[in-house]
Amino acid sequence: MKKLITILIVIALTLIAALVTPWLMEDPGYFYLRFAGYEIEMRFIVAFGLLILFIFLFWLTVFFIRMPKNISKNFSSNRSRKSFAKGLLALSEGKWKLAEKQLLISTKNSPTPELGYMAAARAAIAQNKIEQAFMHLDEAENNTDNPLTVDLTRCELWVKTAEYSKAINLLNRILQSYPNNPRALHIMVQASQNAQQWQQLREILPKVEKLKIMTQDKIQRLIQHSILQQLSFAKTEEHLQASWNSLNKTQKLEYDYIHAYAQTGLKLAMFEQVAKLTENSLNKNFSKELLEIWSQLNIDNNQRIKTAEKWLEKNSDSAELLQILGQLCLQNKLWGKAHNYLQKSVEINPNSKTFKLLAQYFDAVDEPENALKAYRQAENTNTQLILIDDTEATKD
Repeated sequence: MKKLITILIVIALTLIAALVTPWLMEDPGYFYLRFAGYEIEMRFIVAFGLLILFIFLFWLTVFFIRMPKNISKNFSSNRSRKSFAKGLLALSEGKWKLAEKQLLISTKNSPTPELGYMAAARAAIAQNKIEQAFMHLDEAENNTDNPLTVDLTRCELWVKTAEYSKAINLLNRILQSYPNNPRALHIMVQASQNAQQWQQLREILPKVEKLKIMTQDKIQRLIQHSILQQLSFAKTEEHLQASWNSLNKTQKLEYDYIHAYAQTGLKLAMFEQVAKLTENSLNKNFSKELLEIWSQLNIDNNQRIKTAEKWLEKNSDSAELLQILGQLCLQNKLWGKAHNYLQKSVEINPNSKTFKLLAQYFDAVDEPENALKAYRQAENTNTQLILIDDTEATKD
């Protein structure tokens, strides 16, 4: 801009001279000066020429006077640029100590010392010199009119040093003034994730997606992960229900979210809510994992038996469902049904738990020898349980 103004002034003076010269040639005029008893008279064009010469000589004098200082300044600036380049190269090569030294040297007589201080802070962090790093950032802030870049660098260093709450607080203030700053949003995603601030992460991801700061796949993975974390580690019924209510209709149909809600709801004794959700899900898509959670709910046994028997109509080969029905019938002292369901479960998939339930059945109906055999069989589920015929035993 400065060079452009100079060029325009020279052009303007040239045009003025071209216009005035013919007129001066015809009538040059005279310049008359009387000062301290002296009288000076000369043609106007000569006086004008002397004025130009005087201005030129004055500029030349100033130029030579300032030359040493300018040469020194240029030398220092060149040295600063070289030190900055060396510092960045050392930083990229992992030579942290050398990088910090060169970058600090580069801040002297640099037009942008804040850049050197911020890079030096990164080198200091790499050496685990935390206090020194933030001192460099303070210097950077003192040498700039726009602290945004310094604040963002400070947040990045806080994230690296696990000072997540400090980073999040400052980032919130930054985003109030610069809501679409991509770097601030990116750091906020990292800080929220590391601090396990899942709700905050979910709130900021739509803007991250809109501005295309991350790939769509990564954003979706972060959304899924944050929801699962909220549902899986909710500490109270209110927190779990709030997290569930924050989901949209499509998300509430996803199996992973249903399973996480049901598992946590079981721990928090939310039996009625979990029963309703799991039963609706099992009616549509049968799942062994959800069935296992449902079987542990403290709800009315008679109703559970009716519900499970409806599921059995479509899932007659489910050893897990037959086992649960056998257990429920044992609890309600429905001995015939219990034995029938447990025996079918063993035939499909013999396992330790089912044999133990059969042993409980035999104890309840006073068949101690079969109960003992079932308990032994629970330790080895690879063979079929062979029952003792009480009638034959009597004959013997």
